[in-house]
Amino acid sequence: MINLELSYKEGSSPFHRMTPFSKLLYVMGVSFAALFNTNLYVGIGLFLFTLIVALFFTGVPARNYWMFGKVIIPFVAILFVVFPFFYGGQATVGSDTVALRTPIKDLTWAAIGFGALLALRFLAIGASGLTFAFTTHPSDLVQNLSKRGWDYRLVHAPVLGLVLFPSFIQLGREISVTQRIRDLGQDTNWLVRKWVRLKHLAFAMLVLGLRNGQTQAMALDIRGYGAHKTRTFMRPAPHSTAGEIFGWVFFIAAVVYLIIQYNPATMPWNMDL
Repeated sequence: MINLELSYKEGSSPFHRMTPFSKLLYVMGVSFAALFNTNLYVGIGLFLFTLIVALFFTGVPARNYWMFGKVIIPFVAILFVVFPFFYGGQATVGSDTVALRTPIKDLTWAAIGFGALLALRFLAIGASGLTFAFTTHPSDLVQNLSKRGWDYRLVHAPVLGLVLFPSFIQLGREISVTQRIRDLGQDTNWLVRKWVRLKHLAFAMLVLGLRNGQTQAMALDIRGYGAHKTRTFMRPAPHSTAGEIFGWVFFIAAVVYLIIQYNPATMPWNMDL
């Protein structure tokens, strides 16, 4: 397994000093506000806020965020291009003046803004998620959540995902190179070729995940993890009172905003045309 240099970054930034739980509150607050917000300006503000936090309060270079962030760019582009055609007044994002005429449907500024709002939602969630991954060591997450009474098996699941994510990325690159060298699927059309390659990639990643998950579980059992409070020793966990306050204040502010803005007629799942 490769090291964690593609995920956790050693540092002493304000976010490095926060406890994993307070950072989880921040991520959940961003996720709730982003997914259920129906105002374009709030969406822009939320994305800019998460971007500023990522670039200036984590001590992680922008190129590290771009290396992972570019993976979701095609998905964000699809949201921006496709979903305006499904707009039905779900959000206050512009006027009803026609901005673009297409053979399928005339798109208003409100419809285009709706697509932009969906894209901003996932950009904000992606930025906050990478902030969490880059500043949270897996052992700190296990220790912090275990002290709060969480079952170690539930705690270990997201930690294993953080540990294995760089391995999945590396595995995907290696399999892609191997498939090109072997000319896998070159005698088929583009769609079938992509399907064949993705099928092999998915199977390999599934096997890797099961194998590493079993290895991690056996290692925990052999060491008697969780058997006694003094049986397992970990490094000193980070703690920041200001970070705890920030996490709770941001999470509560996001919940209050959603309560104030709640309207079943404008929720994202209302796709009536």
